[in-house]
Amino acid sequence: MDMERWAQALKEEYPKGLLGEREALVSLLVEKGLAHAEAVKVAQALEAQGYAHFLPGERPRWFFSSRSLDLKALMRALDQEFPEFVGEGDEEEEALAFLAARLGDREVAREVLEAMRAAGYVERAYSPELARDRLFFRFPEALRLLG
Repeated sequence: MDMERWAQALKEEYPKGLLGEREALVSLLVEKGLAHAEAVKVAQALEAQGYAHFLPGERPRWFFSSRSLDLKALMRALDQEFPEFVGEGDEEEEALAFLAARLGDREVAREVLEAMRAAGYVERAYSPELARDRLFFRFPEALRLLG
């Protein structure tokens, strides 16, 4: 199983992510012709290798990244470090600069930001401390409790 090839195909077919709960990815793989047991293995491998990321919450969806990444570690960094980060430019550029610095790739940073926005994890609001708008990242409690 070539996980990178699966991830690229899913990313191309679902650039805004696959809507649905955790079982949605397995169901999609079964629809594509895999036996259920094999679909479960492929879905687990995609997630374990950092190509598929389930984003629970108000608008649950699967996000497929063009390269392997540790999205949970990135979310922890956003939760813990981003509130103190002040970058250049507007709120969108500030968030992209933070993500790109952690990921080493601006295009992947944009993919991640769009996926989080689509899942309802990003909110633009006024920051009294900075006297300007800023992007705020809010994650389900389950992601905050990761050790």
